[in-house]
Order: sequence, then C-alpha cells, then structure tokens
Amino acid sequence: MCNLDVRCAQPDDAAKLIELIAQLKQESDQYTIDPNIGKLSVDDQAQQIMLVNQTRSFIIGLAFLDEQPVGMIQVQELQDSGIGELGIAVLNQYSHQGIGGQLMDFVIDWATYDSNLSTLALVVKKTNEHAIHLYEKSGFTMVKKRVINALGSVLSTQEMQYNLKK
Repeated sequence: MCNLDVRCAQPDDAAKLIELIAQLKQESDQYTIDPNIGKLSVDDQAQQIMLVNQTRSFIIGLAFLDEQPVGMIQVQELQDSGIGELGIAVLNQYSHQGIGGQLMDFVIDWATYDSNLSTLALVVKKTNEHAIHLYEKSGFTMVKKRVINALGSVLSTQEMQYNLKK
C-alpha cells in the first residue's frame, strides 16, 4: 500500500472515525463492537479522542489510504490491570492487503515504548482463521479457549496475549 498512513487518531479525525465505525459495523460479524460505539456526536468523539491521547493505557490508531480511513485498532486497559484489550478492524475491500499487519506493528510499538501496559490481550472467534494467523504472526499466543455469550450469540473463541518486553 503506497499511500498508507498509520497513526494515532486526532480530534480532527472524529467525523471520519464515526463514519468508519458505522461502515465496519455493517460489513462484518467477525468482531464484536460495543453497540454504543460510534453514537457520539462529532464534538463528543473529538473530545474522547483528545482524552484518549492524554493517557498511556488507551489508544485509537487509524490506517488512512489517500486520507480516507480504511482500518482502525484500539487498545484499552482493563481495570488498572496492566492488560490492554485490543480490537482491530479493516474495511472488507482492503482486507488481506497488509493493513492489519501494519496496524498491529503500530500498536505493538506504542504498547512497548509509550504505554504503561505489560500485556496486550484479545478474544477472537475460532472461525476467524485470517485474524488468528495475523495475531500469531504478530507474536500473540493462545492462552485459552472459551465459549462466550456476546450480544445474544454463543461463540467459540480463543483468548490470545502478547507479553510486552520493556
């Protein structure tokens, strides 16, 4: 991807982030998004991004292709545990083109050098083989298999972790 730019979301990205989240929600059931995410006003989303950027335990990264967002990655610390829960999504038309890998590299660098986290963690559907391959290629390891009830559906999942070397 020649014109791909991966960076932290900025308050000026709020409207584009809201649009990206809306499109991602429509495109796939391979990831679970909080039903309330993306419902903030542009001003409120800009404020949230500004607050996120002031922490060392939460990040929103965006992948832009020709100045349009095509993917996102987010990490949020779980209850002051030092564990950051990771979520990643790329628009369908751009999947399997290396964008997910670049988003993962971006967030692992942030987590290693700029965050106060000790571990990144995620939960992935066992049927999402492409995502599992990406996570394993990025250095994540499976720590346990589990069945969860997410948004009214029972899902067979894997919990994966990446231990940060600091």
